[in-house]
Amino acid sequence: MFVSRLKKFFGIGPIGMMISFSLLTAAFFADRRLGGTAILEHPLPLQIAAGSLTGAGLCLLAWGARTLRSWWINGELCTDGPFRWFRHPIYAAYLTFLFPAAALFFNSWIMLAAAAALHPLWHLLVRHEEAMMLEKFAERYRDYMRRTGRFFPKFQQCF
Repeated sequence: MFVSRLKKFFGIGPIGMMISFSLLTAAFFADRRLGGTAILEHPLPLQIAAGSLTGAGLCLLAWGARTLRSWWINGELCTDGPFRWFRHPIYAAYLTFLFPAAALFFNSWIMLAAAAALHPLWHLLVRHEEAMMLEKFAERYRDYMRRTGRFFPKFQQCF
């Protein structure tokens, strides 16, 4: 099966990011319009947590992108690095770390709810990408799906 260079490099990322940033931006402006829906009265602990989440998210993003080179360059199924534990670590970096970090940084319940709402949306979006991988790698990808989670590691695989 032929996979175009653009599909191989970007997957559903650009569409997902456009939707995600639009939703988070709308949540930011809704929060400001409502006068701020503060999580905490004094946001310093949230900002510290946001910094930690941002650091972890950026590390996972870089590690995932570096590891994914085997797919981009050689068309090989990537199961090393963070891909050993979950199928979409680059998307997970945004969903699990960076988007919630923005909500915490801005001390906003509305943004936090929007960040949480992105998980089910992304579960729908990645189905197309996973179908492409199933077509390309067949049973090998099916086995990989059984032992890894989409955006979170499967608990039994961590130990």
